[in-house]
Amino acid sequence: MTKRLVSYIDAMAKAAMIINGEAPDYLVAPMLGSVPFIDSMAIVDRDFDPSKVVYMPASSRILDVSGVIKRWYSAFLNHVVDCPDDFPKILGIDEVVSGASVMRCFKSIDASVESKRKSLRQSLLERVHSLDVTVADNALREADMLTDNSQTYDFSRMRERVNSGAYKLDKALAREDTKVLVDCVKGALEGKMVYRTIGIEDSKKEGARNSEYDWVKEGGRVIPVGVESIITMDQPSLVPPRFEMLKNPRGRGYIQFSPRIVDFVVTPEYINFLRDLAKFVGRNPEEVSPVNMSRILHSSDYLSKKS
Repeated sequence: MTKRLVSYIDAMAKAAMIINGEAPDYLVAPMLGSVPFIDSMAIVDRDFDPSKVVYMPASSRILDVSGVIKRWYSAFLNHVVDCPDDFPKILGIDEVVSGASVMRCFKSIDASVESKRKSLRQSLLERVHSLDVTVADNALREADMLTDNSQTYDFSRMRERVNSGAYKLDKALAREDTKVLVDCVKGALEGKMVYRTIGIEDSKKEGARNSEYDWVKEGGRVIPVGVESIITMDQPSLVPPRFEMLKNPRGRGYIQFSPRIVDFVVTPEYINFLRDLAKFVGRNPEEVSPVNMSRILHSSDYLSKKS
């Protein structure tokens, strides 16, 4: 057993332990690089739950990958968020060399999150200002729930004014309370849907990573896990999913893929890799196999969902 493989197994065990401790509702795995991480953690930690994983197309070789990530994540949020009381905990896991690919994910995901916050805020405000008193009253109840009842007194007074018709007579009061409402809702949403990720950090760029990545990590949004080498990186035989090829590659041939997974190729090299992990942790090597294949094949479905 090589030192390199032992380091990788230790990193997977640590990542799985972090995930089990964080207990996210969803674990986002950017593809392709994170796919072997999921298979590996399912082997090295019996408590790791792969059913929480959602797979996001994120390869730099996908056409308009930043736009793809933004659209995918927006549709994902529309599917899993139910305001005001259901904001699931979401955690990612990603491979890190320079940190540039992680930052690409962060920027697109943050744009999607901010768009979702604005949409939720706008919807709430429109209903608060509805001419239907019941609709407006219910919207204020939602705002109270969204802010965890931290402004219950203010919202109770607003509901009284809605039901009494006070805002129809006093527009200045309506504007003043609207400002309070906007500030409260905006503040509450700032703490919702914050994306964080585990960063599996390859040692080759240690001390010389992307400055933006270092800044985000210092802010607590990256949970670093060091590894001597991400041994599956840039090894197609160790990453089973296959993206659809573009008919006309771009960027001198570098941009080759659409975000759709069209095949799943499990090579003998990959099976042997998984078996080596199993042997090291005392699992039966004949019983291991890749997980979530159907989920990976349907990973681009969010791109076809209507907002």
